[in-house]
Amino acid sequence: MFDLSPDPRVFALPPGADFPAELIAGLEARLAGQPPEALARVHLIVNTRRMARRIRDLYDAGPPRLLPRISLLTDLGDSWALGALPSAAPPLRRRLQLAQLVARLIEAQPDLAARASTYDLADSLAELIDEMQGEGVSHEALLDLDVSDLSGHWARAQQFFTIIEDFLADPDTLDAQARQRRVVERLIADWERVPPEGPVILAGSTGSRGTTLMLMQAVARLPQGALVLPGFDFDLPGEVWDGLDRALTGE
Repeated sequence: MFDLSPDPRVFALPPGADFPAELIAGLEARLAGQPPEALARVHLIVNTRRMARRIRDLYDAGPPRLLPRISLLTDLGDSWALGALPSAAPPLRRRLQLAQLVARLIEAQPDLAARASTYDLADSLAELIDEMQGEGVSHEALLDLDVSDLSGHWARAQQFFTIIEDFLADPDTLDAQARQRRVVERLIADWERVPPEGPVILAGSTGSRGTTLMLMQAVARLPQGALVLPGFDFDLPGEVWDGLDRALTGE
């Protein structure tokens, strides 16, 4: 489907384009003149169930043909090859476990927070853990942050971070983001050993989450891998693109 190239393959569609329809049109153009089974060898990875459903609806509208394999980013861990990974803990169970830990900490140090804030603090910690595990940030990296100008507030916050250290040490507290990262890491390792023979196309994602970005980089490096970015402004001046890497002003 693609010519061999040492460079990553990155395609894009402009803002306002009918992404699923244009994606299918691009696939058909790439596969023009190839046998019908060529499309069935394509593995299409999309980021939302809505997009997967729309792509399938467009194919179902005809003409009859073999279809590509369509996967959701969040469903990659459902394959039999990755089934050995532990399941993610239910969110409610994680929330209640964290609430118990927060309650014990407040009971031991009543000046940290009011008991009425137990569940709010547990929810905040759950969100923090979710973000840390999804981005591959360790507990040690959190403690190494330089926030000397907020030393008083930071000292209080660190009391709650001790909960995270103990909580993450429990293998039964794996959340959905952490499991997704393990799935992607395992998938990348498998691809490095045995690259897929057919095309793998990741479409519709921008890499705003660390795990997704890691997968996108791996797909772009595959012998028959490619990315299709949404909403790409082809008319944006070069100097604007050059400024997007500045963390404080890039957004």
